[in-house]
Amino acid sequence: MIDQLQKRFQLWTFLLITLPVILIGLAFSILSFIERRPADPAAALPLSALLVPGIGLVVCIAAGIGLALLAQMLAARFVFGPMTESAEAGVWALRTAFGRGGAGGRTTKVQRELASWLTKLKQDIERQHSTLSSDVTRDLELATEFQQAFLNRPYPEIPEVHLEGRLRLEFHHRYQPALAMGGDFFDVTPLATDTAGVFIGDVMGHGTRSALIVAILRTLIAEQSRRGRNAPHFLRELNNEFCAMLKTLPQPFFASAAYFVADTTSRIATYSVAGHPPPFHLHRSLGRVSRLEMPKPQGAALGLVPGEEYGGGTVRLSGGDSFVFFTDGVYEAANADGEEFGLARLEKVIRANVYRSARELLDAVMDAITHFVGEQPVADDICLFAVEVTTERR
Repeated sequence: MIDQLQKRFQLWTFLLITLPVILIGLAFSILSFIERRPADPAAALPLSALLVPGIGLVVCIAAGIGLALLAQMLAARFVFGPMTESAEAGVWALRTAFGRGGAGGRTTKVQRELASWLTKLKQDIERQHSTLSSDVTRDLELATEFQQAFLNRPYPEIPEVHLEGRLRLEFHHRYQPALAMGGDFFDVTPLATDTAGVFIGDVMGHGTRSALIVAILRTLIAEQSRRGRNAPHFLRELNNEFCAMLKTLPQPFFASAAYFVADTTSRIATYSVAGHPPPFHLHRSLGRVSRLEMPKPQGAALGLVPGEEYGGGTVRLSGGDSFVFFTDGVYEAANADGEEFGLARLEKVIRANVYRSARELLDAVMDAITHFVGEQPVADDICLFAVEVTTERR
């Protein structure tokens, strides 16, 4: 198309520039010849009568051709050249967009330069992405190490001084995040020398965002620890503080939670739940496994309803008993067929290992989940926490 336009331009420059100049030169030559012709027809023509008009005609022809060539050169450089480059660039862009690259045979200089530019741009982007990914990965690994270090820190000794025949608490956990960082967490807070507050929570989702919400909740739990001996009141105040803080975030978050206060002197534990499954209670002296009753009113998860009320329950502590807390990632772990592990299987594994230590029991549950899901990656964080009540020495 551009070649056709250029050919037409060449034709029109000849017609509009060269031809008029030649005609002007021809007219000038004729007039010059008439002017220099002798008045006597019989007289010989002087040389100037032929030479001057001829030279003038030749000069006009050369000038006409020169002007036409100059116009064509300027048009080729400033008009048709950019148009051709734009068209070639457009063809290259279409081929590249449709994945054809240099298909179609010959490539022009402009297309080769564009291809070279695109290659360098890709290399720069890949290099920047590699650097950014490396930085993000390094930061994520560091954050993961911090989270794991926090989860694996030593548990408090409850009571601080154990007397023979008195109750003592032991704590154990198993944790498997779905991603590098998880939204499930637990916390053991000494409320007195003989009392501990056990908190287990499950923040919606998983990954870095959930881990940041976990950090917020840990801070709030530490601030509310002075109210920790009253389980329902503790959850109510924690929920109010959490709701107030979530107002500053652009999207909603919530966390299910269970809170358990164990007093080894009174041998009584109080508990409350916020949209969280109640724990299993292992009565080893009776060989029985049960679930703690859901206290009424059954409050919603933390962060959903400001001013929510939570019910409280009590349970007797006996030597040899254990309490197993868990998050929904435990019973929602699915195999390749989409079948979930389920609460029934979880209870079956616990009943089969009721006389084993809490550490061995948690290992048995994790082994059962791993065997059930096979090679299927877990879709949610898995968190198990056990409180073992014993009279034995450390």
